[in-house]
Amino acid sequence: MSEAKNVPFGEMEWNEDTPGIQAREAEVEGARWAIVRYGEGARREEWCEEGHRGYVVEGEIEYEFDDGREPLRASEGEAFLLPPATLGSGAHRGRNLSSGQTRLFLIDDHPDARA
Repeated sequence: MSEAKNVPFGEMEWNEDTPGIQAREAEVEGARWAIVRYGEGARREEWCEEGHRGYVVEGEIEYEFDDGREPLRASEGEAFLLPPATLGSGAHRGRNLSSGQTRLFLIDDHPDARA
């Protein structure tokens, strides 16, 4: 059984994930937990095949899919699920749609995943 644990994101340094996107992250029982900050207009160039569960703390995010299906949008106060590409869902990549920064709380099954 799991032990109670505190994850002090506010004490962690921001890591530059890709230009305009930073993260504070921790591994919790084999999963990556992260606060991810997208700067205004920031977007990922690489496709991600890992699954993510997330919550938009601030701003708005859009995920596009490599199989051409309709993008998924989530705004402040909304949660979202991105299944792994291996479960029939296409690979995805995110971009910030808001006029300021967007902040997400993410839980990924794989510690190396990036959303």
